Amino acid sequence: MAARPRQRKHAHYPPNLHEPRPGYFTWRNPMDGRTHVIGRIPLAQAIQEANEANLKAEELAPRKTLAERLSIAPETVAVLLEKMPAPTAKNTVITRRYQDKIIREKLGAIACADLTTKHISELLEELKGAGKMRAAKMVRDRLIAVCAKGAALGWMASNPAQITEKVKAPTRRQRLGLETFNAILEKAPQVAPWLENAMLLALVSGQDRSTVGRWPRSSTRGGIAIVKRSKTHVTMEIPVALRLEAVGLSLDEVISRCKATGIVSKYLIHHMSDRGNVARGAAISLGTISSAFADARKLAGIEGDDAPTFHEIRSLSKRLYDAQGNVDTKALLGHLTERMSEMYANSRGLEPIRVRINAA
Repeated sequence: MAARPRQRKHAHYPPNLHEPRPGYFTWRNPMDGRTHVIGRIPLAQAIQEANEANLKAEELAPRKTLAERLSIAPETVAVLLEKMPAPTAKNTVITRRYQDKIIREKLGAIACADLTTKHISELLEELKGAGKMRAAKMVRDRLIAVCAKGAALGWMASNPAQITEKVKAPTRRQRLGLETFNAILEKAPQVAPWLENAMLLALVSGQDRSTVGRWPRSSTRGGIAIVKRSKTHVTMEIPVALRLEAVGLSLDEVISRCKATGIVSKYLIHHMSDRGNVARGAAISLGTISSAFADARKLAGIEGDDAPTFHEIRSLSKRLYDAQGNVDTKALLGHLTERMSEMYANSRGLEPIRVRINAA
């Protein structure tokens, strides 16, 4: 892959000299891909130091014959990334692509057997130094999984990412409280006739946006609602007797509300009128659910960059059921470890997650 072209103002920089922030310089070692901090110094001095480092790297670069190079198996970090299981959820695919791009650019050329904790720590420090705390946390988590795969393949003796310092990314989004939820719920009918049902179904069921948005109308059998989470492909079995006392509604009552629209649809949450190219009864797009919730939230006077999103209903549901005390919320939310998520992605021979509720 060709290197990204330099900006015009950096065209006179020597190879491997980078300026991630104005006046702050780093040098990337072409031998192992590691980034070294030069710091805040005058440009002329940074260019001189980069030139000296380039000469040193050229002197130290090992010279191998073509036969030697062909005999070496390419067990590099870049090759290891290609062996990682491919996610299926759209958002996860985008996230993995972003994480892997960073890892491939900085560490991809390093042989897995030579990858050290220092390599990884330097990458994480570079991200944190650029103010990318959330990216640093995501990359660390990804590298832990990647190195675990490398160890399982015998390409690495241990997991060097596991012992790096944990990254604490700041929480940018407000938690959604019941009072705020009710304020948004009150404004929901002004935005879309289906939004109130979507919010209540998410709250009482504890399921995520994609599950709520594609909840089949015919999901209930023998007092159990059976739905599949699109993100993890886990099948959920939830008793419709599940009741959230904080709002005085059971899952059965919410499902009945959704079915009482008088619209023929395969989905509980659906369009109630023809709109453009969308027919009555069609499923609501996930983006439309999020934007409608945001519109209702604004009508309720709740604004700001950290304002809660539709996804926060899921967290509120867990907290309310935890306070209620008679529901296995781990099962209800379908929470699994990353390893278990990969196992459940292949559903053959695996039992669904059954939610259990205890009588009060």
